[in-house]
Amino acid sequence: MGNVARFAALSTKLDAISGRFLQEEDYEALLHKEKVTEVARYLKENTHYASLLADIDPEDVHRGDLNLLLSRKVIEITEKLAHFTSHNYKELMKALLIRYEVEDLKLILRAISRNEDVRSLDALFIHSKKFSHLDYEQLLSISSIEDMVALLRGTIYEEAFRSITQEDLELREFHAEMNLDFVYFKNLLKKSKNLSNEDRKILEELIGINIDLINIQWLYRARKYYGLSPEEILNYTLPGGIRYKFSQLKDLVYQEDPIEAVISSVKYTYPKIVAMKDIYIERKIYQYLYDMFKKANRDNRMNIAKLTSVLHFLEYEIRDIITIIEGIRYDVPVEAMKDFLIRNFD
Repeated sequence: MGNVARFAALSTKLDAISGRFLQEEDYEALLHKEKVTEVARYLKENTHYASLLADIDPEDVHRGDLNLLLSRKVIEITEKLAHFTSHNYKELMKALLIRYEVEDLKLILRAISRNEDVRSLDALFIHSKKFSHLDYEQLLSISSIEDMVALLRGTIYEEAFRSITQEDLELREFHAEMNLDFVYFKNLLKKSKNLSNEDRKILEELIGINIDLINIQWLYRARKYYGLSPEEILNYTLPGGIRYKFSQLKDLVYQEDPIEAVISSVKYTYPKIVAMKDIYIERKIYQYLYDMFKKANRDNRMNIAKLTSVLHFLEYEIRDIITIIEGIRYDVPVEAMKDFLIRNFD
């Protein structure tokens, strides 16, 4: 089946979703709200989030509950779009949803590393209940990393926990989290190999750039804040990057001034993300990815680029709404809040 036929029905759905995205006037309205309840009311009365908030009273909604509802929107849309795919493309949709399962597993890891009760996490989970095969009831009953390792044996997450002990987790919580990220990207790349040649190449490039940016951010922060050795830093990098293979990352981390080396290298390979004010790095990375998906969507109309782009646009929109909610909570001025948004209206 050719890509045009494969994406015909799906493309119509994606166009409908794109047509409902927030516009600049919506962002301006949200930025000038003074309370979280006002944000909730605006979203319910004026945007495509109305159905999501149908059973919610804006005057009673808690900030955390609103953030969770918004985060689950991407999962809801991805599940619906999966109905318009088949075979290898449906498997890809499931692989995309694993990202949110990974976030839930990270919550459990953090609770275990801090000796907290995991049973309270149930209300915070965002994974796809439709496509997940993990036994969350059992996961919520564990009390140690050993319990978690045993429960995940035989799943795609097994290798992420193969050598982790409770002591390792307490010392290097982020190591386990990086291992989970590796599982997600590895599985996504594996599923992409079963797509058409055109779609496989597009997806491998998009994933590779994403991995590049994650690794560069990791090198910068690990060297600047965590005091890790070059060997430890390299152990936590993700394979699969496009412009930063292991040899390039190794060269950077062993430089006399690795932080400056990273900055200089990024100025050449990904110049648009160089802000180098730490609070803006993540935002610059997401902006770069936003622009990347925007270009991919514009250049490739009837292939996997359109699907992945629309899903990421929705995710970034939700991230921006949550950023606005957090900004309201901490009384951040409107102009300063704009500096943290992914969507750029300059």
